[in-house]
Amino acid sequence: MPQLRLLRNAFALLVLTLLTACASMGGNDRSGLQISQDPRGVAIASEDSNLFLPGSATLQPESAPFFDRVSQLLRDRPERKALVDSVSDNTGSAEYNQELQEVRALSIMKALTSRGIDRSRLAYVTGSSATPTPGTMQPVNTAVQQSKIIILGASTADMNVNTIERFFDGISNLGKSLFN
Repeated sequence: MPQLRLLRNAFALLVLTLLTACASMGGNDRSGLQISQDPRGVAIASEDSNLFLPGSATLQPESAPFFDRVSQLLRDRPERKALVDSVSDNTGSAEYNQELQEVRALSIMKALTSRGIDRSRLAYVTGSSATPTPGTMQPVNTAVQQSKIIILGASTADMNVNTIERFFDGISNLGKSLFN
C-alpha cells in the first residue's frame, strides 16, 4: 500500500507540473495581473507586488511590467475608457489618506499616459466610488486594500478570461508557489 500512495503522489505531481507548463504557454501574457469582474467593468490589480511603498505615492520600480501589460490591454481596446480606483494605507488622518489616494491615482495615470494611453480615456476615484467625474476624485470608503485599474464597460468575456483559463492560472500559481 505505501507504494501505491507513493505512485499516486508522483502521478499527482506530474499532472500538476504538466498543467503548470500548459497554463504558462500562450501569447496572452496576463501574468502578474489579477483580473476580476467589477460592476463597472473589468478590474485589474497587480498580483506580483504592491504598486507603492506604505505611505508613499511613488511607484515602485518593479511595478513597470504591470503597467506595460495594462497599457497593452488598453491599447488593444481603444474604444474603452479606464478608471483608476485608488486606495491608501488607511493610516493617519482622513485628510492625509485622501490626499495620498489622489496623488497615487495621479501617479498611476501618469504611468499609463507615459505608455501611450491618451489622458482623455482616463479618470480616477479614490476608494470605490460608483460615479467618477473624469479627472476628478471622489472620497469614499477605503475597505479595498489595493489600487486597481478598471476598464469601464468591459467584461472578463471580452478579455478572453474564461473559467478554464482562471483554473489554469490558479494551477500555475500553485505550481510556482510549490517550486519556487
